[in-house]
Amino acid sequence: MNHTLHKWVGVALALTLLLAACGGASSTAAPASAAPAVAASSAAQSSESAAARTELIAAIGSEPSAGWDPLTGYAVKFDPQLQSTLTKTDNGKVVNDLATDYEVTDSGRTWTFHIRDDVLFCNGDKLTASDVAFTYNSMKTAGTNLDLSNMIEAVAPDDTTVVFRLVEPDYTFLYGTHKVGIVPEKLYDENYGDHPIGSGPYKLVQWDKGQQAVWEYNELYYGAEPAIKRIVLVFMDEDAAFAAVRKGTVDIAYTNQSLAMQTVDGYRMVNVETIDNFGIIFPCQPDEGKTTEAGKKIGNNVTCDAAIRRAIGVGIDRQKLLKDVFNGYGYPSYSMCDTMPWFNEETALTSENSGVDVACKILEDAGWVDTDGDGIREKDGLKAEFTLNYTATMGNRQSVAMAVAEQAKALGIEIHPNGAANSDIQQVFHCEPYVFGRGDHTPNEFYLMTSSTTPGSGWSNSGYYSNPKVDEYFRLARECENLDDLYRYFKLAQWDGETGASLLGDAPDVWLIRADHCYFVREGLDIGKQQIHPHSAQLSVLANILEWKWN
Repeated sequence: MNHTLHKWVGVALALTLLLAACGGASSTAAPASAAPAVAASSAAQSSESAAARTELIAAIGSEPSAGWDPLTGYAVKFDPQLQSTLTKTDNGKVVNDLATDYEVTDSGRTWTFHIRDDVLFCNGDKLTASDVAFTYNSMKTAGTNLDLSNMIEAVAPDDTTVVFRLVEPDYTFLYGTHKVGIVPEKLYDENYGDHPIGSGPYKLVQWDKGQQAVWEYNELYYGAEPAIKRIVLVFMDEDAAFAAVRKGTVDIAYTNQSLAMQTVDGYRMVNVETIDNFGIIFPCQPDEGKTTEAGKKIGNNVTCDAAIRRAIGVGIDRQKLLKDVFNGYGYPSYSMCDTMPWFNEETALTSENSGVDVACKILEDAGWVDTDGDGIREKDGLKAEFTLNYTATMGNRQSVAMAVAEQAKALGIEIHPNGAANSDIQQVFHCEPYVFGRGDHTPNEFYLMTSSTTPGSGWSNSGYYSNPKVDEYFRLARECENLDDLYRYFKLAQWDGETGASLLGDAPDVWLIRADHCYFVREGLDIGKQQIHPHSAQLSVLANILEWKWN
């Protein structure tokens, strides 16, 4: 079956190139004068006419600790810009980048992609299918959070064809092809992350580790020419970035929902819708004394009851949570799939199927009743109470835990918030609930969190949730041969009218808020129409950089 991908479009503006070096990035520490030089550059530009401005200074993400190397995890969640990918996503819909079309044969076990023949790396070398095959084969064993275990191998029969052979049919394989930046086979080595050579719209020309990196327009890029020719990425925490905004030394800065309430002359607040979900992951098995091979306890006798999980899922006032914790910057969340093409909209809560009264009825029908008048329900002598862990260094997760615990009192459920390091949470996350964040432009996120094949795989399905009907829909989705069927089966896995891994069904996880990503943007900088951002990927704001311009 042949599937022609939609064309990836950008804005073409012919402007001058500032720097010409490719792969000449400095990885040495910058002198003390480096940061003031950035500020001076920004101040000088502020006096230029908008039409003449071709660069910007951005404090929008953390430094890639392992370098700018896709094989060590760089840009798995956002468009790499320094490298090309086979495809891109447009709010969950797949569009082309290197690929021109693809074919699925052998009942879904063989994927053949045809790629452009006009692509050059920024050093002038031609990008061929062999580079794509090398990148994927290397990524398979690289140990990033992209799971390519179902891929047997990638081969390149000619310069414009790459063939992927899979162990089992998997139509969701398509959604991994926007996550792998292509590296040059002949030049890749252990130093690539410091001196990346790619075929994206930008190239790294300077990296002062711990301080800043400079990207320049790649004049060999095959796509539309951007109006922004030079990007200086300064690495700051949110407080330092806000201070830079107040001083006027950056053009765009990521910030948290508390600082987003501030007004700064010369800047506007741009809050971008996301699938950056905040919610609770529940242990779904009873405590029967079982442990993992590593000795971690499995099971919780309170949260193993779907009635407890569902009651919390439908009984928490999301609007109040949104206002109190996120200052209104965001939306109520009902699943990991919200806003995506595979979201089953029937699972969204309404005034009829949510609220304290609905939640209390769910609990009472399941036998959870407060018999001793202490405000906490019991069932078979077991109190409806549990510890809720959260990452102690993340203020928003702490606030979510505290707010949920307070609201749960009205349901007759006693929750004990507990801040801990992620490493400590991982010791107990099979037997104690925890506040978590997750969401991406791929249906695989939902699969990883709810498939019975993934329990104990890192943070994926840590609660050991299992539902044979949900697994069957996942199997059908992976074996289908078109996106419409894939979406249909993923929707049924959420809710088919009787069961599913959603708030109407088993509620293995309860998602509460999709928090906006908030940016201070200098007046005059047009950042175009933003996509819905994935979880914890502030650099996603650059996904449409070809549209950016100064007005």
